[in-house]
Amino acid sequence: MRRTLLPLAALALVLVAGGCTIEINDGAAPGPGDTTTPTDSPVTEEPFGDGSSENDNVSPTAAPPAKVPALTCDQVAESELGSKKVRYNDYPDPIPLTEGRWAGEDGVVVALQPPCAIGDMTGDGAADAVRAIMLDGGGTGKFWGIVLWRNVKGTPAYVGTVDLGDRTPVEKVTIGAGQAQVVYLTRPDDASMVELVIERTATYRLIDGKLEEIGYVDKPHS
Repeated sequence: MRRTLLPLAALALVLVAGGCTIEINDGAAPGPGDTTTPTDSPVTEEPFGDGSSENDNVSPTAAPPAKVPALTCDQVAESELGSKKVRYNDYPDPIPLTEGRWAGEDGVVVALQPPCAIGDMTGDGAADAVRAIMLDGGGTGKFWGIVLWRNVKGTPAYVGTVDLGDRTPVEKVTIGAGQAQVVYLTRPDDASMVELVIERTATYRLIDGKLEEIGYVDKPHS
């Protein structure tokens, strides 16, 4: 018996001296000096943010919301003048335009004119439309104005019309910084109707739901 135990004890001393370790897995919990192998158990991810913002729990790679398409000058030519809340020229019902034109039974003709601009007038990021218009009552009068349509999910919605006067043709319309600039020809108050000697550049802004003039600059026109 002694001869069997002594070689085993000597072998253990040699292994320890050589820096080797013998692992014995007896099912016990690991001790302070033991090492463990990582497991494949799933890891639960924490949500984004602390829940205090509507942007919390939204992945940074989520697609941005779809952009509303801008209105077009051709699109408003097939829209309406007037709405349930705002009448056009005191007509009780909205006037449907076809290719930018409408003719009434009383001989009145309403026609959109070429000057037109697309841009954000309401501050919601969607491009609206402002276009020149002329009403012909059948006589010598040709009453010019501008119309604003708001962009509602890509569809034009009538906001209002600004009258510019009799025989005051609109030359140009532009939109920038939430304002519309309208260039049209006009005359002094004491001049005849044919004396279009003033080129006026008027600036308009949407105020309390209405298109209002906030200023203008005149220069001579010949």
